[in-house]
Amino acid sequence: MKEKKLLSKILNNKNLTFSESKTLFKKILQGEFKDIELSAILTGLKLKGESIEEIAGAITSLDKFKLKINKKLSPAIDTCGTGGDGKNCINVSTAVSILLSSLNIPVVKHGNSAQSGKIGSADILREFNIPYKMTKFEAEKFLSDNNFVFLFAPFYHPAMKHVALVRKSLGTPTIFNYLGPFINPANPELQITGINKRETLPKLSEALLKAGKFNIILYSSFDGYDEVSTNAPTECYEIRKNFIKKFTIKPEEFFKPFKMPEVKEVEDAKALFVSAIKGEDEKLTKLLALNASLGIKYFMETDSFKEAFNVALEAIQSGKVYEKFLSLQTKGA
Repeated sequence: MKEKKLLSKILNNKNLTFSESKTLFKKILQGEFKDIELSAILTGLKLKGESIEEIAGAITSLDKFKLKINKKLSPAIDTCGTGGDGKNCINVSTAVSILLSSLNIPVVKHGNSAQSGKIGSADILREFNIPYKMTKFEAEKFLSDNNFVFLFAPFYHPAMKHVALVRKSLGTPTIFNYLGPFINPANPELQITGINKRETLPKLSEALLKAGKFNIILYSSFDGYDEVSTNAPTECYEIRKNFIKKFTIKPEEFFKPFKMPEVKEVEDAKALFVSAIKGEDEKLTKLLALNASLGIKYFMETDSFKEAFNVALEAIQSGKVYEKFLSLQTKGA
């Protein structure tokens, strides 16, 4: 009967408490709701607006249902973002993850295939014969051998099968679209996470802190990207154990601003991806370095973002990033 009361509360436009949200999502992940009930829950939450407590409770419950990866390399970082900004940019977070790994930063990249864009993180890795579908034990060994691993979300969140059909049938983003980056199977010590809707940054930051998730940088650009933009300021929220700090990255402090690249098809995405990590295109190189500067600044504890940006540029221009990219291909082929 408790699940009926929780559903009724949502449909009556009332927020759930943190405890109620944990209970609700536990029952969802155990498959205790019929599809029509689940559809009503997700739609009701979206229409009234998900509260801080509801998001925190959902993250806490989802965390308990995931398959966990044991990593010997620590600390590690994840660059997984929400996706879904509708911009069809290149796979920035995936390229950044390879760049960071080339600097001896352990990377546990969580991700999936494209849900709305041209090509997702799993898709681009598949195109280049970099392993992206690995069992728990294969992933642990690959990380140990390569200082990098991609964790294909559907393999590590089996309980999500209970919501897959309803999410697809609704055809609109739900609360689950914001949860993926925060339930990484390897529990990374640091995350840099692009968000597709800038207005959600304050609420999501508070929800993560309430869920006990910290050492995370959330960011979203003023021109609508879940990346650090080369053409507009990017709003960032740094979530630490006891505080949340807001700051802004302005591209003009690094270079003359320019339009973000747009991918038209898969082959285009592949060509631009390689061009970025090889340093063949000055603008793509700057885009990649600017986004990588977030991870470098907080992992390597550089004095400034400008210094971190220069570290990333040097890594690309020296060929170190492309060399890392090739090593992942050859070992996975």
